[in-house]
Amino acid sequence: MDGFYSMSMIVSRKALLRHYKNLVLHKAYADFRAEAARNYLGVAWWVIEPLINMAIYYLVFGIFLHVGGDDFLPYLLTGLVIWRFFDTTVSRAAASILSNMGLVRQTSFHKIIFPLIAMVTCSFEFTFSLALLFVVLAFYGYTITLYLIAFPLMFAILALFTLAMALPLAAIVPFVPDLMKPVQYGLRLAFYMSGVMYYVDRLHPKAQAVLQWNPMLHVIEGFRDLLLYKQWPDWRYLGIVVAVSCVLILFGVFLNLRMDPVYAKRVAS
Repeated sequence: MDGFYSMSMIVSRKALLRHYKNLVLHKAYADFRAEAARNYLGVAWWVIEPLINMAIYYLVFGIFLHVGGDDFLPYLLTGLVIWRFFDTTVSRAAASILSNMGLVRQTSFHKIIFPLIAMVTCSFEFTFSLALLFVVLAFYGYTITLYLIAFPLMFAILALFTLAMALPLAAIVPFVPDLMKPVQYGLRLAFYMSGVMYYVDRLHPKAQAVLQWNPMLHVIEGFRDLLLYKQWPDWRYLGIVVAVSCVLILFGVFLNLRMDPVYAKRVAS
């Protein structure tokens, strides 16, 4: 009899997980289509915006400040595309529970699915920026190599770290909405410390030592190693990023589940 109940619990948990997975995917796709419909150019903005930013930073750093050489434009675009996914996902996911307070009041499912939906939605949009990046790389003569087999692993590392930043924030922001402002400033600071528009190895050693503490620096450099330099990333640093990310994700899951029953009270207050 005990075995029967245990088996029933396992089956019900699997069914619940399958239900949440389908809910996340369907809601993410619906949000993706809704966002595309809100703008005249739709998802094309995920291609246009990196191009505009690339032109601006190339004008300032590549032409005015004479940073980089012939490969600076693909170097710059790689950093911008990867950073945009991280920045947009963290921002949306951090505010996702707060911005869905109407659903929070009406439904009883775990609210942790909202930052997950935000991440999947941004992943859909990321494919358009990624397509742009590969077109530009092909135009500059970069070819497909064996090292690209590690690209899914690099994206998994990027997704892990993004989720590690987003989950704790998503749990706290509904109670401290003003936290979103310092989050935006923090993301802006992290952007300038990620080596997106300059070569870190050309900086003073002391500056390099400080920037090494920024995980996104290693993630972006990992993508550049695969796409531009035809070499394996520095797995040692990336291993540290993964370890830290796993700890923060567990902390974020704990916070979200702990706060889950309290969100409805936050709506009523």
